[in-house]
Amino acid sequence: MKGFARDLMEILRLLENYPLKSYSELAQKSSLSPQTFIRRVEELRAQDVIREVHSSLNPESLLLERYIVMFLTESIEGIKILELACDVHPYTSSRNRIFGVDYGVYAVFDIPKGSFRKLKIFLENLLVKKYCFKYHTYKSQGKRIFYPQPFYNNIIDLEEFDLEAYLVQNTTTLYTGKGGRGSFLSSLELHPIELLILRDITLDFRTPMSQLIKKYRKYLKSKKGELEDYIFPETYRPHLEEFFREERTENAIYMDFKKRYHALIEKHVENYWLGINRKHFEMFIRFGYVIRNISKEEKSRLFSLLKNERPPFNIYIEDLDRNLFLSLSLPPYYQTKLSYLMKERYEKFSAYLLDSFGYNALKYRFYVGNYDIRNKEWRQDEEWMVTGVTKGIEEKLAKKEYRIVKT
Repeated sequence: MKGFARDLMEILRLLENYPLKSYSELAQKSSLSPQTFIRRVEELRAQDVIREVHSSLNPESLLLERYIVMFLTESIEGIKILELACDVHPYTSSRNRIFGVDYGVYAVFDIPKGSFRKLKIFLENLLVKKYCFKYHTYKSQGKRIFYPQPFYNNIIDLEEFDLEAYLVQNTTTLYTGKGGRGSFLSSLELHPIELLILRDITLDFRTPMSQLIKKYRKYLKSKKGELEDYIFPETYRPHLEEFFREERTENAIYMDFKKRYHALIEKHVENYWLGINRKHFEMFIRFGYVIRNISKEEKSRLFSLLKNERPPFNIYIEDLDRNLFLSLSLPPYYQTKLSYLMKERYEKFSAYLLDSFGYNALKYRFYVGNYDIRNKEWRQDEEWMVTGVTKGIEEKLAKKEYRIVKT
């Protein structure tokens, strides 16, 4: 962390470790008064040092299944088109550019259970149209771990962390090979209020419930086309009118909202972290590895290791059945050591450089339009997942419009 006064460093570490606590509570853990603490936080926001608290949802708990797709292309134009394809597809969860030996896009799709055939048709269309020359798909088993990179990166000092010793150590086995949270439900019923909550907490998890209630009331008062910052499906209006009907007291509305809000968090929120402007911190290039045909024992060891001891760097690991996806952000010295270690320990793997800066990397918010509130199920017809998406891509390409971010 560079160029920050001691009191700001203290604030940043508190925000990092307790991203959802009130600023008044955090001030009590610091040497600052609540007023000074809040003023300092506002200064950090004004300087674009810190941003919103983001969250990610567990797809399995929502009856979705995750697929990781590695698109490879031969040109920068191809990358832009693949980014556009990800932006237009309704079930894209995130994307990053790939660069280095291979160029392309690393994308994550959270699609309705049993709809892989539709995703496969969409991917094949991209291949036929030569938007990519190759792609690889990997199905998640519902088990993953993510740790964001600490603000103060204590592995800059080469004496402080033994990366090799950490990654090769044996550990008590905790991982059984079974999936994560998951769901035994065959159907999922979500009220429009709940869908709006899921959308908004993926963008800013710190938004108070009272502010969300105020926002959704504003939707009711607006006319079609007036809201520029969010998509508000008109089919939601009758449901919101019922929820906010005049006969209900303010307390009844708030308690109902609170119950739904906390139930959603308990069931579906997987991770949350404070968003930051990377240029102010020691952030490193991300490497992504797909380790193929990894043994169950080695997979179990790695998951158990990360559960037992959090490393001081950004790391993401996902179980892909016979394969494993591993992503890390490391300084060059450590990345070199890791590269040799990977070659020594694993027979088959692919390595990718992942661009995680600016719009070359996007984490999409929950897209409310995917859920059919009338039939109480995820939309997975061919028009929604294939033909409509293909048409949307072609229309944007004809106008030279790229980076269409869904709201």
